[in-house]
Amino acid sequence: MTNSYFRLPAWRPRLRQLGLTALLLGSTVLAARAQFAYVPNTVTTTKGTYEDLGTTGTVIATADTDEANSAAQNIGFSFTYNGATFTQFVLNTNGLLRLGADAPVTTSYAYALAPASGPFNSTNPADVNLLLPFSANLVGGTLGAEYRVATTGTAGSRVCIIQWKNVADKALAFAANDATVAATQYDNFSFQVKLHEGSNQIDFVYNAPKPGTADAAKSAVIGLKGASSDVGQNVSLIKSSVDDWTAPTFTTGPTALFQSFRYRISPAPEAGRTFSFTPAKANNLAVGPIYTYGRLATTLNLPHQVKAFITNLSYTKQTGKVATLEVTGANTFTTTTVIPDLAPGDTVTITFGAYPNNLNAGTNTVRVSTVADDDDTNNSATYGQVVSATRVSYYDPTAPSAGLAGVGIGSPGAALVAVYKLATAATLTDVTLSLGPDTVSTTPTTYKVVLYDASGIDGPLGRALYTSPIQTRAATSSTAVIPIPNIQVPPAFIIALEEQNNPLYIDYQNEFPLRFDSYYYLAFGSGGPLNFPPQKQGWRLAVDFNTAAPACPAPVGVAVSSITSTSASVSFSALASGPASYQLIYGSPGFDPAKEGTTITVSASPFTLTGLNPASAYQVYMRGNCTTTGTNLVPITKPVTFTTPCAANPVIASFPYVQNFDIPVAGQSLSCGLTVLDANADRATWATTKATPNSGLSAMRYTSAITGSKAADDWFFTPALNLAAGTRYQVAFRYRGEGIANSPSPYVEKLEVKAGPTATPAGQTMLLYTNENIVNTNYALADAASTPVVASFTPASTGTQYIGFHVYSAAEQGNLYLDDLNITAAVVTATTSEALLRAVSVFPNPSTTGVFDLEIHDAKAKRGLDVQVTNNLGQVVYTGTARDNYTNRLDLSRLAPGLYHLLVRNGNERLTRQIAIVK
Repeated sequence: MTNSYFRLPAWRPRLRQLGLTALLLGSTVLAARAQFAYVPNTVTTTKGTYEDLGTTGTVIATADTDEANSAAQNIGFSFTYNGATFTQFVLNTNGLLRLGADAPVTTSYAYALAPASGPFNSTNPADVNLLLPFSANLVGGTLGAEYRVATTGTAGSRVCIIQWKNVADKALAFAANDATVAATQYDNFSFQVKLHEGSNQIDFVYNAPKPGTADAAKSAVIGLKGASSDVGQNVSLIKSSVDDWTAPTFTTGPTALFQSFRYRISPAPEAGRTFSFTPAKANNLAVGPIYTYGRLATTLNLPHQVKAFITNLSYTKQTGKVATLEVTGANTFTTTTVIPDLAPGDTVTITFGAYPNNLNAGTNTVRVSTVADDDDTNNSATYGQVVSATRVSYYDPTAPSAGLAGVGIGSPGAALVAVYKLATAATLTDVTLSLGPDTVSTTPTTYKVVLYDASGIDGPLGRALYTSPIQTRAATSSTAVIPIPNIQVPPAFIIALEEQNNPLYIDYQNEFPLRFDSYYYLAFGSGGPLNFPPQKQGWRLAVDFNTAAPACPAPVGVAVSSITSTSASVSFSALASGPASYQLIYGSPGFDPAKEGTTITVSASPFTLTGLNPASAYQVYMRGNCTTTGTNLVPITKPVTFTTPCAANPVIASFPYVQNFDIPVAGQSLSCGLTVLDANADRATWATTKATPNSGLSAMRYTSAITGSKAADDWFFTPALNLAAGTRYQVAFRYRGEGIANSPSPYVEKLEVKAGPTATPAGQTMLLYTNENIVNTNYALADAASTPVVASFTPASTGTQYIGFHVYSAAEQGNLYLDDLNITAAVVTATTSEALLRAVSVFPNPSTTGVFDLEIHDAKAKRGLDVQVTNNLGQVVYTGTARDNYTNRLDLSRLAPGLYHLLVRNGNERLTRQIAIVK
């Protein structure tokens, strides 16, 4: 094999090889027609030889060389296709044949780009059982066309060869009403169909064509057709006009303009290019490739789950089949998983249960298998695996390289890229490459090893962590060990092999399809975006790395379970060489465990976290409790994220109570503690919506059926509010009607807000707000200073109250939106001003930035109002002034998160209110 490297094409997305097999194929479709046994995944493409028939066999006579059918020709043996047995065929000069004694009817294409109009998509009952090696509008070439058939070999293994010789694609308009003509691309083109006795295999074999003179994209159809162009009744080949003939996509279903075999002068097929169609069996699942590690590090790769690629090569749906993972050697264990149902030609990547958390060092054999079926030659696959403490590679150390050659790019600054996702951070000490011979380069090949951060992303390059000095490789096969000076890498990182002048020619093993998010190439130099996996090859690169054995390894198998509204159980497995105790660090998602979060020392698994907040998301990290080595050098696990559910019957005891109606827990329909009542039972009621919130992700919306709807009578209630006597409570919220923003709503909505001791209409005894003319389509604020005003209230005694929001719009009105509900509390003292209670509003509260809007309206202040903020220790942390009838900016962003007390003074009048910062 010669050395190889790939050029970087103008990349075009390759259509999914699986096609549309699963969409229509089922018992309903197949009951009325013969079983078509050819599926996309049994089609192969190879480079063979083209042997012209010469004078062998018999010339097939046709009336002319343009759209003519021959008489029935003998195959020479019985050939099974589409559930029937055939001994004859009819050739058409336009590059197709029909099995049997009858001729096809639709044989031509009117335009150069009109594959949908031809025999493959035809619904004519005569256009069935078709073989289309190059179905296009063909005529005789400049050397004169000839059609011939010959049957060779001995009985039982004979081959019938049907040959089109020296044909040419006809010059045609590109499309209807298009005066531009697509010229002849191949002046003389020859190809054959081979029918194999016994196996019923069909080969399309091509000779290299003599090119025309004017390059233009044209369409042909290459494939097989059974009873129709329905999915599952045919196989066709697809490629763009600039793609090589070596790797078309195999699919099933009707062909369209961009789902045809497009061709032009270049690239053209080389002599011997062969497409082989092998009949599928009734039951045939194929295993491979396996996705695991060739070198697995116990301190870095656990927990680890093996994956395997499963293909249904049957012509029937496969259901309820089981795959088995068996590991033997230094470690021995077995596990199984059920394979999802697969339609003919479909594929799936399955995942097995995790490896044990403690493994022995040594060599494993990893084997994945399925149950016996009609073809046991593809029922299993194996992978070699060396287990150690510190070395990692995808490369199978027990398997050979793909050949004598390696692969490279050959573009200075470009790089081959390997992506690793470990269970913990690591300290790299070397990167090792296996390099093939370089018999092409005329100057010494140089390259660099660059490490990049890939934390939190799948693909694009992060910041560069390390760049090695320029390395010079030997021209012969060699192993290159590039020292890495104890560079710390995160759990997700990238090794890029950046070429400086010539292709690197690194060894590789074939892996197709290539495992997801593992190998890429970088076309435009360091720091640029990652490109798609190298062309269409599956190159498992021979690159591995070694790490320093951590003096204080992190635990493995960290998991969270038994989650309640205030607690969660964290389990883990300690390594035999691990410390006596571990640090468990938890906090809100995205926190930096080196600087933030809460740290707890734990020594046994499981450990129960308590004191958590309901309906809140958390992340958990773990590392060894080895402070003498410095926490920055102690490997830390990947984060495990979990969310606590709502409390069963929440009672709000601290204020302000803020509700933006976002749904913190997956699967909930309402925010925690809210209840809804559809009092008129018309199924049009309050619910959360992601449509047009004022802030956050969601708002609360009353949704009307509008046309034919009843008059609204619908409530939603807050959770129970534990209110204190002698405290004044103020309700504020944003609201809008349905319609185009910045214009009046065509509907009129009516809303009232009440308070009372029970979450029922009868229990809502105190009216706080009424608005019977809601027509605004931008959010408006309802508070103590709005028009109409939301009244504040002071409970006569300490106890539980609910706030209810009641929509009572007339029939056939629209939707009503509410967002950003805020209930604040102010202790009423002898100096508390009723005027200030009504006049002062604070938004947002709590604030995620520390910046508040202090809105003051109609406080009747003769001069500026005094503003003071104190912390819970009584220390003054802010003083300033505010204007009446103005929205004042209160910037407390420099303060730490927590609760603070706001004091507003207007002469002898005072107001105190609690505010919160939640950065």
